[in-house]
Amino acid sequence: MVYNSIMYAIVPPFLLLIVLDFVSKLFSEELQLVNIGMIHLLPILYAAMRLGRRDTLIVSIASVLSFNFFFIPPTLTFTVHDVRYVFSFIIMIAVGQIVAWLSARAVIAKELETSERLQETLLGSLSHELRTPLAAIMGASSGLLTQELNLNNEQKQELYQTIDSGAQRMRRLIDNLLDTARLQSGVLKIKDQECDIPELLGSALAKAEHTFSATLVIDSDVPQIRGDAVLIELAIFNLLDNAFKYGDAVNVTVSRETFGVMIRICNTGSIPSSHEASLAWKAFSRLSNVRGEEGIGLGLYVAYRIAKMHGGEVETMSDDIQFCVTMRLPERRYG
Repeated sequence: MVYNSIMYAIVPPFLLLIVLDFVSKLFSEELQLVNIGMIHLLPILYAAMRLGRRDTLIVSIASVLSFNFFFIPPTLTFTVHDVRYVFSFIIMIAVGQIVAWLSARAVIAKELETSERLQETLLGSLSHELRTPLAAIMGASSGLLTQELNLNNEQKQELYQTIDSGAQRMRRLIDNLLDTARLQSGVLKIKDQECDIPELLGSALAKAEHTFSATLVIDSDVPQIRGDAVLIELAIFNLLDNAFKYGDAVNVTVSRETFGVMIRICNTGSIPSSHEASLAWKAFSRLSNVRGEEGIGLGLYVAYRIAKMHGGEVETMSDDIQFCVTMRLPERRYG
């Protein structure tokens, strides 16, 4: 599996190398040897910017060997008569490794910057989302504890309901935060088991809070897939919860595709623009159609990460009539 992933990663720079070899050979007299050497740096730099240091080393060696074989006298051999070319080859490989190292450092710096922005967004969202249910709980509990108020059973029941609703809201928020933290940290391990998607959909529907029913269309030949049933159910629940929260009607389709299973959940109602909808899966994404509903924009992101862990994907889209989330899961998880 590791061998296959390496071969797949280095295909683009190898194809680029083949094209450059052909062009260089075709115009070898016009280009001259020094320019051909510079041209052979291009696949190395491509690999260094896109791949890791190991793959860059493989591409660098291939580019050096190709340059030597086709262009360094005597051509069509790997013999090197001039030691200066050896130093040139070493420099080419070193350049690839240095650029790959700098690219890796740039990625780490970008991740740290993104993490800091996420933390700022998280703190800002928490300060608002936790304060609202907490204020309701404190107000209701204070009313129940105040001796001066002569509350009847109906009024007490309303206050109890307020406390329960506030606690449930805080629990959902904390659950989403914990799920996100576990997924981002990589400590969450997938259990490999048979998963019946229609069964998991039914279980998620039973847990979702909604005042209207969803329309279900489930193919009879939907296959079982390999994955973590608990996580997949959580992903489906988050998709349903989002649809019921912001939609007026929800349609769920489960069908078999060549790669595995497709789950599409669409809702009408207040629909975001197509551009907004395409980014709805991102962490802390709150669209213009939220209508004051609770949440900090983690539900779809959790579903997205779970799908990725299973080798699948989540796509979000809007056609101004309905908002749809499509989750695709392969029959077997690879990698």
